[in-house]
Amino acid sequence: MAETQARDGHTVHACSLVRDPVEASRRNGVQVCPLRARNPLWISESARYPTPVRLANKTVTVFNHRVAAEFGALLDDIEPDVLHTHSMVELPPAVWDEAAHRGVPIVHTLHDYDLLCIRGALFKDGRQCRPRHTACRVLSAPKRALHNRITAVSAVSRSVLDTHLDNGLFSHLPASRRRVIWNPARLDRPPGQRRKQQPSEPLRFGFLGRLTGEKGLGPLIQACRLLPRSGWTLRIAGEGHERSSFEAKTAGLPIEFAGYVEAATFLAEIDVLICVPLWDEPFGLTTIEAYAAGCRVIGSTRGVIGEVVERIDQGWTVPPGDVAALAAAMHRALEGTDMPAPQRAAAVSALLAELHPGSVARTYLDLYNLARAHSATPAFAG
Repeated sequence: MAETQARDGHTVHACSLVRDPVEASRRNGVQVCPLRARNPLWISESARYPTPVRLANKTVTVFNHRVAAEFGALLDDIEPDVLHTHSMVELPPAVWDEAAHRGVPIVHTLHDYDLLCIRGALFKDGRQCRPRHTACRVLSAPKRALHNRITAVSAVSRSVLDTHLDNGLFSHLPASRRRVIWNPARLDRPPGQRRKQQPSEPLRFGFLGRLTGEKGLGPLIQACRLLPRSGWTLRIAGEGHERSSFEAKTAGLPIEFAGYVEAATFLAEIDVLICVPLWDEPFGLTTIEAYAAGCRVIGSTRGVIGEVVERIDQGWTVPPGDVAALAAAMHRALEGTDMPAPQRAAAVSALLAELHPGSVARTYLDLYNLARAHSATPAFAG
């Protein structure tokens, strides 16, 4: 999106944390401004440490005023018209304070639940976190205390925005400055690469993702036990530490574990993708990729997956963990329940157009201007 904005003639600076000092550079029209990470643990390595050490690292991260001060100095150098923040997993909320003290309007995008949960998922040990754990409530308190510096907020799905509103965040903003803007995705469907199901072939179901419990693979295998013995196959793509236990549950079923595969190739060789995770995924990119590849999708009723699927495949959503409902949906797929092809193709094309980076960039430009108008600063030219 930053590159799209730069191509549209705007000056864009992209700042993120780096492990080691890196010189500023320019990439595809975007000025890249690395900011040295000052947290004790580097994010990709933190999982190897015991829980007390990880909690200590989270505490330092939230209160890391050195990073905030260095970001403030960067703001002095750039003098931006608007600050657009994203994931706050590794950044202290004091960066919002630095911008607010300089009169810079702030637009924040909610990509997950990191303002509420130190894992960013509101899901742990196979269940949703209701109520939230004490550590999450304590360590998210500084973010809650400073989030009122935000001038406008967007979320990558309605469910993500509603979850934050239900937990008392962003009540300081009017509805006009609380938006749902899906992630940009450039997913052009390559013509002629999709292998269609032949009349003599079984229906090809597919699963694509990490082989972990929260992805809903357990209920999917149980649902397969309720299907006819023939007329279908299921190909499972992905890896995970629970693979062997899932494989043991598929004895006698036409199920194949494919391991890591290239997503486009995998989706071109299945008919129906099944995406019913047990947790509320913030943004289901796999679902979008499946539609771009010409697949049907059986999805979750909850979260953005349900929002997307109901636009294309009405009635093809099931509650997470409901084995009987999932089996019934798979039965309908086997029976060939379908909307007219032209109508469905038009719905998919409209979805992909909405997610095109150019469309998303223009939508954000409107939100930037709304935030700037609230701050009484000049608006961007459209």
